[in-house]
Amino acid sequence: MDYKNITLAVIALAKETGSFFLEEINKVKTSDIEVKGIHDFVSYVDKTAEARIVKRLAEILPESGFITEEQTATHRGERFNWIVDPLDATTNFLHHIPLYSVSIALMEYGEVVAGVVYEPNLDECFYAWKEGKAFLNENEIHVSDQK
Repeated sequence: MDYKNITLAVIALAKETGSFFLEEINKVKTSDIEVKGIHDFVSYVDKTAEARIVKRLAEILPESGFITEEQTATHRGERFNWIVDPLDATTNFLHHIPLYSVSIALMEYGEVVAGVVYEPNLDECFYAWKEGKAFLNENEIHVSDQK
């Protein structure tokens, strides 16, 4: 499995999703917000982003399943499953606090093998894949094994 190329495709998708967030942030109205629980909100931005992400991830890895925050996809794959938080820190987004991200990971047989977190306001993208290095944007991150 080519985890690097999968990760690079997910980075492009995460950046497109981040652009969508920036386009929509001033369009969300109070009436667009649903309350899922105490301090737990969702809007059409979360749901639309997740649906777009799921559609594209299914094209990248057709045999995969999904674990999604907004439940736009509920089927699980036998080997591969994507974990998707389309708008991590929705409350920040809704309050125009510029610290929120799109988070996507890929599991293979229950082991995380790739992950991407993109924060559009800072244009920061953290990513890594199995047996690869960790990166911030295109710069390698040196991770210590010390506790």
